[in-house]
Amino acid sequence: MPVTQFNMKYVEQAGLVKFDFLGLKTLTVVQKALELVEQTTGEKIDILQIPLDDAKAYEMIARGESVGIFQLESSGMKDTLRRMKPNRFEDIIALVALYRPGPMDNIPKYISVKDGNEKPDYLHPKLQPMLEETYGIMVYQEQVMQAAQILSGYTLGSADLLRRAMGKKIKSEMDAQQAMFVKGAKEHSDVDTDQAEMIFVQIEKFAGYGFNKSHAAAYALVAYQTAWLKANYPVEFMAALMTLDYGNTDKLAIFKQETQRMGIPLVPPDINKSGVMFTVSEGKIRYALAALKGVGHGAMEKLVQERAEKGAFKDLPDFINRLDAKVMNKKSFEQLICAGAFDSIYPKRAQLYENMEALLRHVQAQADERSSGQVSLFGEPQGANALPPMREVPEWDVLEKLRYEFDAVGFYLSSHPLDTKTAQLERMRIIPFSRLREELDRKPSSRVQMAGILIKKQEKVSSKSGNKFAFLQMSDATGVYEVMIFSETLSKSRQLLEPGTALLLTCDADVKDDQVRLLGQIITPLDETLASKLAELSVHIDAAA
Repeated sequence: MPVTQFNMKYVEQAGLVKFDFLGLKTLTVVQKALELVEQTTGEKIDILQIPLDDAKAYEMIARGESVGIFQLESSGMKDTLRRMKPNRFEDIIALVALYRPGPMDNIPKYISVKDGNEKPDYLHPKLQPMLEETYGIMVYQEQVMQAAQILSGYTLGSADLLRRAMGKKIKSEMDAQQAMFVKGAKEHSDVDTDQAEMIFVQIEKFAGYGFNKSHAAAYALVAYQTAWLKANYPVEFMAALMTLDYGNTDKLAIFKQETQRMGIPLVPPDINKSGVMFTVSEGKIRYALAALKGVGHGAMEKLVQERAEKGAFKDLPDFINRLDAKVMNKKSFEQLICAGAFDSIYPKRAQLYENMEALLRHVQAQADERSSGQVSLFGEPQGANALPPMREVPEWDVLEKLRYEFDAVGFYLSSHPLDTKTAQLERMRIIPFSRLREELDRKPSSRVQMAGILIKKQEKVSSKSGNKFAFLQMSDATGVYEVMIFSETLSKSRQLLEPGTALLLTCDADVKDDQVRLLGQIITPLDETLASKLAELSVHIDAAA
């Protein structure tokens, strides 16, 4: 669902009322989560009536666990949440308004005053009541206007003209406004000229980037609603997130990583248990059939409809004899096999994969014999019709199975090839991708060692130097990440850069524009490195012997 935005001015001639209509996918996520909660628990929740002081939600936000939370999920925002530790709704409103270029400079002071490490500066005692909420910092346009009204006697209309003038920074207008402000401050608040000019300069700084509070509050409310759902109904909320992004493999990989961190089981697809979209059952999220690559949403709808109307598929012959290949094509069948969707009725994935074309020819032959000419996905059951002979093939080993699963899902779902090496990697102090940002927050520019399975290599040629360089898409047990390598490293390691290869990479890491960047310097085979470490023997000689 695309995000759309349009503005409509109401009472155009007055220019006092403006409505912003925002079509947000997040609102659909919230609605879907509420539907799942009702299905799994029977609770019918009015999201507009939830308490705005839920401790679980604020504790989660303060830990920076904000994946999937509207407006709060960037890496930089997570760091800010951990430092600010919001514990009231007003903090979220202020953060939405402050987390932009310019206003961000005030975040450290906001945190310092909030924590009691610094005293607030209210500019003038009369401004304290309206600045207390934001610890003496003018965050909102409304505060700029209130300051002019309270201190200098501006009307609401003239205060709005002041706000506009400050935003445009036209010198002639600003000079006129400053004179008016200073004069009003003397008449209404007995503020001398020097102090009034100083206050005006401070207000002008804030006004340059002041954010509309009503806008920030609306966004903050949606942010809080998603946080409340995640904190109190985590399984349903994560399933809703995944459903709304079922076609985005990159986002699904992030959500899978988050469910793993939260201890929520994400179980593989199953033709007898999965829905078209992500479903919740017994505290688990069942992977969506339609989220598999290339299966076709319509085909999966027909599959689930057939199962609902005529019962679960008893075994492979039952499935094949109810199948119509006109909609369920070879690609769909192949991806279901690779993802393990048939395991409950036929666990031999390799044999099913190798005999796939023969099975689909059998389905087509049956279709040709039908006189009804149906073109739906599923035809009438043909009874216990025998399947064509299926040749025996060796079953895939664990790594092969995971490789095929990766191709169908877009990431490693049931397990990861590096799962068996976790203890060794920890002993070698190799940083998992999920902890890299935390490491860089402590030390902004670091040389790190990363382990991973190469998913994809993309080579390019520099337009300036003509040298080749490459981007490596890597995967470890905690997520997917990208490493850039220049021509020298590419040349030295080219023979290792085959998809599916386990690698150890020594990288220079930093953060730019809120994104982690990795520049690979040394690449070695992971298994060889681990084997050499296991072979090391430390001998300690007692000097007294």
